[in-house]
Amino acid sequence: MPKKTDVSNTRTAILKAAILLFSKRGYEGVSMRNIAGAVDISTPALYNHFKDKQSLYIAVITDTFENKSELLLQALTGQDKPIVRLQNFITRLSEVLHADPDFHRLMQRELLDGDEKRLRYLAQEVFGSSFQHLMNLLIELKPDCDAHSLSVIVIGMVQKPYELNPLDRFFPGSQPTHNTPAYITKQVMAVVTAYLGDRP
Repeated sequence: MPKKTDVSNTRTAILKAAILLFSKRGYEGVSMRNIAGAVDISTPALYNHFKDKQSLYIAVITDTFENKSELLLQALTGQDKPIVRLQNFITRLSEVLHADPDFHRLMQRELLDGDEKRLRYLAQEVFGSSFQHLMNLLIELKPDCDAHSLSVIVIGMVQKPYELNPLDRFFPGSQPTHNTPAYITKQVMAVVTAYLGDRP
């Protein structure tokens, strides 16, 4: 019988290989055999860890986002003033996207070709809590705002520079510093605070 640490190490290796493959090829473009081959185990051995591709995919998303979710929630629910918490959230989200391109690429693929079940899981189980706290924070800052739409816009403003990075470097005036978390936070906050006006 394999040692517990061996099982844990194998599971970790499977998750790492799976997110890389899913992010490059998309959910439909990856088979359990592909993942088993990347980890150098047999396909039946892979099924000892995950009953099917859907459960493996959910484990990949959950495992990848778990620590990131905690960082975002800490930024949103801390003791700082609301506007500082918003800036902290924008910074943390930008840092997450900057530090983990495989995760960001996987999210992009899901938006393009994810089925309804997977998209619902992402929206409700993975991102739901952070999104609700972001809406609550924006209502603190501007009670009459459309918190849902504004939350989507804030997240989109942070995410889009990373999505456009391959193209952006060829635009006139492009600078390497434009896609750093600090610079993106500064730019997004300039737009958002202009809309919010003077707030506590």
